Amino acid sequence: MLLYNITTKIDHQSHAEWLKWMEHAYLPHIMECGALENFKLARLKGVDETDGVTYALQLSMANMATFQVYQQKYALAHQTMHDTRYKDHFVSFRSVLDVVVEG
Repeated sequence: MLLYNITTKIDHQSHAEWLKWMEHAYLPHIMECGALENFKLARLKGVDETDGVTYALQLSMANMATFQVYQQKYALAHQTMHDTRYKDHFVSFRSVLDVVVEG
């Protein structure tokens, strides 16, 4: 299994609306692409929240081949959808994790 992790710090001004939009619009929309097995959206604890609230979105995929298809066909549109709506209200970074052992 592969995890595509998107860590985002959203400013306090946009936080409540962003979280509602993520849950009711963005996440259902991205799951429709068929490349993603499931997702987890988690709030980071024990971090400085002076500038905003930090979340990690983990998207599960079967393997690297599926991730590459996701990147080629869907990722840019999904990223643009988010970035256009919340321009200047967030910072984020992405990472890819290969699950070695799961329990």
